[in-house]
Formats: sequence, C-alpha cells, structure tokens
Amino acid sequence: MAASIPRVEVLMPGSRLTVQDLGRRGSQRFGVSVSGVLDLQASVLANRLVGNPATSAIFESTFGGTSLVFDADTKVAVTGAEVSVDIDGFNVPVWETLIVPAHAVLSVSAPMAGLYAYVAVAGGLDVPSVLSSRSTHVASGIGGLGGRALSSGDILPIGEETDGNERPSAGTTRPASVAPAFHGAGQPIRVIAGPQFDAFDDASKSIFFESQFVVSNLTDRQGARLDGAEIPAIDGKHDIVSDPAYMGAVQVPADGKPIILLADRQPTGGYAKIASVISADLPSVVQRAPGSEVVFDLIEVEQAQELAREFNHIIGNAPLQEPANTYSTDFKVAGETYNVHLARPSNASSGDEIVYVDFGEKTEIVATVEVLEESSD
Repeated sequence: MAASIPRVEVLMPGSRLTVQDLGRRGSQRFGVSVSGVLDLQASVLANRLVGNPATSAIFESTFGGTSLVFDADTKVAVTGAEVSVDIDGFNVPVWETLIVPAHAVLSVSAPMAGLYAYVAVAGGLDVPSVLSSRSTHVASGIGGLGGRALSSGDILPIGEETDGNERPSAGTTRPASVAPAFHGAGQPIRVIAGPQFDAFDDASKSIFFESQFVVSNLTDRQGARLDGAEIPAIDGKHDIVSDPAYMGAVQVPADGKPIILLADRQPTGGYAKIASVISADLPSVVQRAPGSEVVFDLIEVEQAQELAREFNHIIGNAPLQEPANTYSTDFKVAGETYNVHLARPSNASSGDEIVYVDFGEKTEIVATVEVLEESSD
C-alpha cells in the first residue's frame, strides 16, 4: 500500500497568506507578472534550513497571524519579519530548523518589525506549476492554490523536493554573516542610475537623493509607494514609451511621488525610472512597513555588481550554523534502549522548553522537557 502524501492545513491565514517561489520568469513578454517572493534572502534561507532547493514553493505571510497544522512530523523554518513563533503554545526560534510534530499547530504572530514572514516546509508545497512557477498572482488568478490567497481550511500537499544533501538537523541556524532585512531599516537604500536618469535635471536629482521619504500605507506587493518630496521630470515629461518593468525600479509618475516596483509589478511601465535599487538592498525595502523612512544613496554600477555577487554568495552558499547545544544519551522504555539526541533551542532557559529528540531511526519529534540550571557546586 502506497504511503499517504503528507499535507499541511491552514487553520488561520492571517491578514494574507500565499504560496510563492522565485517567480514566473520568462513570461513578461506575454503580459504575465513575474510575482514570486518579496524577501529573497529570507525565502532562500528558509528553504536551505529545511534542505530544499531555493526554488521550492513556500508560504509568504503578510502581517502574520498565520496558524498551520501538519498531518505528519515535518521540518520547517520561519524567517523574514521579526515574529514570535510557537508550536502548540511553546515558543520556538525563528531562522532555525524546527520540527513540528504531527497534528501540532505552528503559529506565527503579527510582526514586531518588518512585514513578510516565510514558512518553508521540507519537500516544498506541491501545488500545480503554471508557466514554470508555483507563485500566486492574485490579480490574474494564476499559481498557488487556485490563483488566490489562502483561506482557513485549505489543505496543501507537501512534495519531496530536496537539494540533494541530508536535511539540516533541528537547531541549525542561518549563516553568521546574515542579518534579517528589518535590521537595516535605518540604513540608506543603495541605488544605481535608472534607465531614464537623464529625464530629471540636476535640481530634481538633488531633491531625490537629499530628501527623506516615508513608505505609504498604499504599499503592496506591486510597489512600495513613497510619500514626501515631489520629483519633477524635465518639462513635466514623466510618461515614456513603455519598457520592461523590473524588481527595484524606482519610477516617478506624473504626481512626482516615487514608487519602487516589487514582485507583482506590471510587465511593462510607462513612467520614467530615475533609479534602480540594488539587489542586496531589496529585502530591506520590502520589509519596511508603512511609516518607515527611506533615504536613497547613489552608487556606481561596478560597486552594485560586486555587492550583488557577495549577496548571492552569502544567501546561497555561506555555511549554515550547526546546532550548538546538543548531546546524546541512552533512554530506556519498556526494556528497549534508544539512543536519544537532544538539541536545545537557542532561546532555551530554565523552565519548560521545547527540545528536539531523535530516537534512533525514528523521525525527529519535538518533546517538552524541564531545562535545569547547572549547579554551582
């Protein structure tokens, strides 16, 4: 008898929960939005922490409030915004390989900082691929689960995708060189000159680079809209012959207020683009909540290319950190001896905490134990 396919059920989607991957690339010429994850750093590392390829489909939670239940023991990782995560009420770390036992509930809080949290599941979310991507684009109703945001009661199958290596052990964390994108909320956003940089005179360029903008509450997956100083084009000619729209393009429409194009952007755009956000700073852009301040810093293309190479290496190749607090022991139950491996979470303290337990050949599970302070004797 064939084994049943593991599944995950959405108990609470929160404000907005969708299935995303790295996007529907190669179809813009057909008028199809790329879509895909917003915070590339968070999504790639979430997948790495559960042993998936970077391209595996994951959950993207906007403003948190998400609860999921799994019908089998499952490795997961939660990254992105600063959120509180618990399994059946026990607090667990973010940016770390976790084990959710069968029928336990994984809950993700509303963010304390940032906007988007990512939940990667070992094996990936096995929803149908549309135009070579599982990403949800709600406006066109394609990808994900029926082309829509997820609802309570939705059940999604879990796949078998793997990066070809053994899946990371519970307690594995992100590379030491990686900081969550919301940590850079106070830093300038680095840009290079956009395709229509010369559509703006020196005075307008000075306004753009010397002004402090604020992320508008109209910001969404299509674009980060900025309030603040207006940036006039020469002779008021903001309109251009439509050309390709791309992630991070800073376009300036007729009202003079910049918009940073994001994942659900239209395939082409007809407004002048004064700048382009470098790839290394895009996660910081998307994790800035409405009301956050934005200042731009112009750099040269060569520097942006070097930063892109460094960014891609760090998120894709920098070594994950192995669990620091681990030990093994023998455990007897009903006359049977088991070799037990414990990995104490990074946030463990005195009192009841979750630890991960591996009983020999059995799949890792989560157990509650009493973590005792060491004696001073």
